[in-house]
Amino acid sequence: MKQNMDTQSILKECKASRTPVFISSSGLDIAFQTVIQSVDGSSVILENMVRPQYISRFAKGDKFFLQCKMLRFQSTDVMPRGSLMAFAVQENSLMEETRQSERFMFTTDEKVLAEIINPFDNKTILRRHVMDMSATGLSLRINEGTRPFAAGMKLPQVRVAIDGKHWTTAQAEVVYNRKFLDLQGHLRIQVGLKFLNKKNP
Repeated sequence: MKQNMDTQSILKECKASRTPVFISSSGLDIAFQTVIQSVDGSSVILENMVRPQYISRFAKGDKFFLQCKMLRFQSTDVMPRGSLMAFAVQENSLMEETRQSERFMFTTDEKVLAEIINPFDNKTILRRHVMDMSATGLSLRINEGTRPFAAGMKLPQVRVAIDGKHWTTAQAEVVYNRKFLDLQGHLRIQVGLKFLNKKNP
């Protein structure tokens, strides 16, 4: 695939900042958080974060996916190199991403929280860490699946606060759930929300 300069710069920015990216396989229903070591011509070199118990099923996949910010790539070729893994960027590898606007990523140390009114009682406040956010949606990191975060669920109010200060408020819809192992090897669930309206501060 001929990458344009924007694609190259986003990949290289993720490498320089060690922004976590996701690698996954069609043979497995779990993604793996990792970081980019280098962008080497037609390959993106990643730290190999696939745990031993998942390697066999991961390798049996006929398609592999790499998500870096708002970019999502597909490949039929991933090559382990010891502690590293080379993701081959092929012709037409870049897939259309559901959220085209720029994503801003947050670590667990950054105090970016979503306060969500539980749609089942319209009273209980659920607080969850925000993994990333764009103008059109955000994703949450949760430890286990619960009914309010099932795909298709409408959330009456999502209030985002950064360092305790209100940032935005919106209604939202849950569009996906994805299991992943974080950089420390802990099993988490990423929940993607699409804003239905948004009130800026």
